[in-house]
Amino acid sequence: MAGASPPRVRRFGPVNWLGVASLLKREMMREWRFFGVAILGPALQASLFAAVFTLAAGEAAPTLGGLSFFQFLAPGLVIAAVMQRAFECTAYTLMFDKLEAALQDLLGAPMTAAELLAGWIASALAISSAIGLTVALAMALFGLGWPAHPLAALWFAGSAILLFAALGVIAAILSEKWDGLSGKETFVLVPLIFLSGTFFPLEATPEGLWRTLFQANPILYLVDGFRYAMIGQASVDPWRAGAVAGGAAVSAILAAHALFRSGYKIKP
Repeated sequence: MAGASPPRVRRFGPVNWLGVASLLKREMMREWRFFGVAILGPALQASLFAAVFTLAAGEAAPTLGGLSFFQFLAPGLVIAAVMQRAFECTAYTLMFDKLEAALQDLLGAPMTAAELLAGWIASALAISSAIGLTVALAMALFGLGWPAHPLAALWFAGSAILLFAALGVIAAILSEKWDGLSGKETFVLVPLIFLSGTFFPLEATPEGLWRTLFQANPILYLVDGFRYAMIGQASVDPWRAGAVAGGAAVSAILAAHALFRSGYKIKP
């Protein structure tokens, strides 16, 4: 058409911040619709765990390094809730979009694999942080105090969220159906969390092969490091635990990015 101006091309800088923010907003609105289940549910579950364990132990509850059994247990319940929800945030979202063919719309957006991954992980970071705070507040009703090392608490909680959010992306990509994803969470993720020192110290494991296997679990260092940050006691050197936690988180994010960028099982 004569005199018509050429179509305008929208250009982005090095990062499509608008796209990342829009994806983050979409995920936050999705989670907000299930506020009671997503945010309050883990706090109620952790409170029930604390009540059951405390009542079951009663006056015979052991003391660990001068701490009550609950003081030892509470940080593990907080970080366990954070890790599980970080995994579910990205895994369930990606799996739903994948099976409903909505993922193709996202892949067609002017966003790189890193930007899409950043949007999902940012939403997991926000949601899991909110869950961590609500669970910690619930544990405060039982006697959990302010973190002994606040910066360390942020480091270990942040590393846990990044690690499990990336693992959620990987699990969703590798799963064909919902039952495959549920199987990975039920038979891999949950046992690794429960056998990571959440409910018992490393010293309680038998010497030899079993202790070596427990020490090979990277989640042990997240749980033990977060416990050190909250109550000031640890079974593993905190600096070593911090290095393992950070390294595991970075490795998982790089693996998730490489897998997502390859288009494996997500592109037709």
